[in-house]
Amino acid sequence: MGWKTCNALFGADRIDALQDQMGEGTLQVLNYTQSLEESTSGWADLARSWKPGKNAHFATLPCDLGIDGTGKRFGLHVSWSLFSLQYAESKDGWESAGKDLYVRTEENGLHLTAVFPCKIKGSHNDQEAELPLEIETRVRNVPGFDTELLSQMTAQLARNLADELPCANDPVIPHQLSISE
Repeated sequence: MGWKTCNALFGADRIDALQDQMGEGTLQVLNYTQSLEESTSGWADLARSWKPGKNAHFATLPCDLGIDGTGKRFGLHVSWSLFSLQYAESKDGWESAGKDLYVRTEENGLHLTAVFPCKIKGSHNDQEAELPLEIETRVRNVPGFDTELLSQMTAQLARNLADELPCANDPVIPHQLSISE
């Protein structure tokens, strides 16, 4: 289940490229994962139950990969954001990475947090702006990791989630994030 979910979120070619970047050893799934369908159904249900002032920020880790015994890790968190789009637009550290996407870059480009509006059909009217979808991708203990690959993976993930949930507002997500480190 884990590889199937990771491949569905990022594409098998990007998972293969991730393996190459991680170096020696075999990349393994380090967590139990649900199917993509189960995960997206849960995220959509959470958005539909949200009302202003209600906490709906439960994060899941649908793809946690690493090389056993090395500390080399790739992780992904998905949640409905603590930050509204207005917050991301107004705060230092967040950059616009296209019409609908804001990105925060940390750890020399090895930790990306992206938020984008994702209106779930049947949710509260304010959900799209006040409860955007948040994704975090992070690489640890891999010197020289290609931050461009992480940028591509993060953008691909955002597009795939927008399609799979589906986001009724059709957010515009670029193929690669143009961000500064």
